[in-house]
Amino acid sequence: MAKHSYIGLMDRLVHPDLKDVSLAAALHALADPVRLDIIARLVECPCLNASTACAGGTPKSTISNHLNVLRAAGLVETTIEGRERINRLRCTDFNARFPGLLESVLANKA
Repeated sequence: MAKHSYIGLMDRLVHPDLKDVSLAAALHALADPVRLDIIARLVECPCLNASTACAGGTPKSTISNHLNVLRAAGLVETTIEGRERINRLRCTDFNARFPGLLESVLANKA
């Protein structure tokens, strides 16, 4: 009976090359109010874990899902530090790919 090790797979975080991210994916990620709130928090505080990335009351699993969408759109980089996943905004890279988009969306945040 073969043993399967899933531990190595659990900590693998995929960060796309921004040249592979479509405008539609970026707009989808920025269209959700919760994700936009996470981005606004990351602008104010450059390093957040899932617990501090969102206002209280949102389940951690929901926040994790939103962070996955943001990561897939190239907006967030997540690193593992001990038992925590620390999220950082990829502002410079994202602005190079989509000049002015992030600034414009944040300026018009409700």
